[in-house]
Amino acid sequence: MEGFFAVIPELSVWFSNLSAPVRGRVRRSAFTLVELLVVIAIIATLIGLLLPAVQSAREAARRTACQQNVRQLALGLHSYHDAKRGFPAHFSPGGTNPRTGVSWLCLVLPFIEQSQLAAMIDPRGQAYQGGPNQPASVFKVPTFYCPSYPEDRSGSDVDAHNGQRAYTTHYVANAGPVGTNPLTRRPYETLASSQGQLACEGMMPLAGSIVTTNPTSPSSVRIKDVQDGTSKTLMVFEVAWQGLEQSPSSLRSWVRGICWANDSTGAKNVKNAMKVVRYNGGSNWNETSMGSNHPAGCTIAMADASVRFLGETVDVNTVLLPLASRGGSETSDEN
Repeated sequence: MEGFFAVIPELSVWFSNLSAPVRGRVRRSAFTLVELLVVIAIIATLIGLLLPAVQSAREAARRTACQQNVRQLALGLHSYHDAKRGFPAHFSPGGTNPRTGVSWLCLVLPFIEQSQLAAMIDPRGQAYQGGPNQPASVFKVPTFYCPSYPEDRSGSDVDAHNGQRAYTTHYVANAGPVGTNPLTRRPYETLASSQGQLACEGMMPLAGSIVTTNPTSPSSVRIKDVQDGTSKTLMVFEVAWQGLEQSPSSLRSWVRGICWANDSTGAKNVKNAMKVVRYNGGSNWNETSMGSNHPAGCTIAMADASVRFLGETVDVNTVLLPLASRGGSETSDEN
């Protein structure tokens, strides 16, 4: 103990010397400008390294949400098939004075937990032009939108109701391929149209084969009609890519289906590569390219309700056309 108390004065002196300013050394209380710039540069570099990782994580979350939407729609379509013994058939009301009928999205509403909105729909009424189904277009159904694409409204006032712009959709059905069957070397079946053509050999066309008049009771495609196999036939795909908004009319109301010998909104032909063709304001409305804002491809659902990500570099003739055909007996070179 005596040794311990003897050391205390020496420790006191040592601490005193430690806190005393060193002769010749200038004390300072702030960074120099150079040091501050170095710190800022380091922080900026770290942010630059971190930002791509954050963006990548956000896009991964958006892509997952998109896949969930497409899966819900595909399962809803299968529930519809089980209840109605076929996938939704597009109807063009008006007979010899045809109008655009409602889309498959309207018909599948009860099967995706949207029964209240479904009660507003007249399945055999026209979709817009003052028809009974136009009011439904001002309601937004979250399942119809990919979170990677910000545009969610129709680009045309034609679809508006009481001055409110209609909501659009980012997901469309496969009407069928337009082009040549690589196996038979024969053209795929299509109907003449002022807006491109109306494909017949997909999952939800206006008519499942070539007809000469507007079908009063269009037939539904059934699972047994998918001769190529449900796991090899395209059913739903994205049309939600940056550039569509440059031609505002490329996006229209989700209520709109198909009009005989004219426009097809709820279902699109598969004719072109991804993200190359948007509406030109003339005669290619039915042939808008599939695609998305996801890097390198888009989300699709097959006829068996499986969900996949299809790369945007796939070949039109060896991949997209065979995938779009339900009965062409082709083999797809999809990887």
